[in-house]
Amino acid sequence: MLVPINPYICNILVDSCAFDPDDKNEAKASEVLFKNNRLIIMIAHSNMKEIEHPKTPDWVKQEALSRIYTLETNLTPMEVAKKKEIHAILTGNGKPENMLKDAEHVFESHKYGCYFVTNDHRILKKREEIMSISNALILRPTELLESIENEYA
Repeated sequence: MLVPINPYICNILVDSCAFDPDDKNEAKASEVLFKNNRLIIMIAHSNMKEIEHPKTPDWVKQEALSRIYTLETNLTPMEVAKKKEIHAILTGNGKPENMLKDAEHVFESHKYGCYFVTNDHRILKKREEIMSISNALILRPTELLESIENEYA
């Protein structure tokens, strides 16, 4: 998958589940991306608490502390509307409270970055619809890594 924006010149926000050790290929790709010093990897403020999850590898917890992360700020009316729109897409017919944090993560990427890297199937399942209304390009770690290796190395 060719990514349309050079990942070396924009912010990449990484979801904590991108490091889930249950999917070895995606976890390895996340590690390669995270350790690439030329990429601007950021952590959304909404992800900082999730980094402490027991499944998150210790090296990720350490690295996350040294990364730039976003700060929670007051949103403009247009930003509130965009966040609600992302939340509505992710929620679908489900429980809105179950998708609040995921909507926050994606919105942070929309606001501060180009890419949102995740393994969250609930987000990936709706990524085309989300990408049609936001600035966030949602990819699996392996998809971004493959594009970097093939197009931008």
